[in-house]
Amino acid sequence: MPEVLKYLCPLCNREASVGEPCPGCAKKTPKKKPWQQSHSADGLDLPDDSFDYDDFCKREFGKSPHSKVGLKWYWWVLALVCLIGMVTGILSLR
Repeated sequence: MPEVLKYLCPLCNREASVGEPCPGCAKKTPKKKPWQQSHSADGLDLPDDSFDYDDFCKREFGKSPHSKVGLKWYWWVLALVCLIGMVTGILSLR
C-alpha cells in the first residue's frame, strides 16, 4: 500500500493529505460555482458598453485597418487554364 503524503497548509498550518483539500481551510471557504466570477476580477479596467470599435481601429491601425486583398494576374490566368482543361476533359469523355 503506498504511503499517504502529508503537508502543512501554508494558510492555517494544519496537516493535510496530498490531493485533498485542507480540512481547516475547506470549511472556511464557501463553495463557488464554476460560473461565478472571483472578487479579485472586480474593478479591472475593462471597456464598458460605450466602446467604439471603429474608432479603436482607426486609432490603432490608421485610416484603413484592412489591407487590400487581391490576386495577381497570373493566378487568374492559371485558374482560367485549369477551368478550360477541366471542361475539355469532361467533353472528351462523351
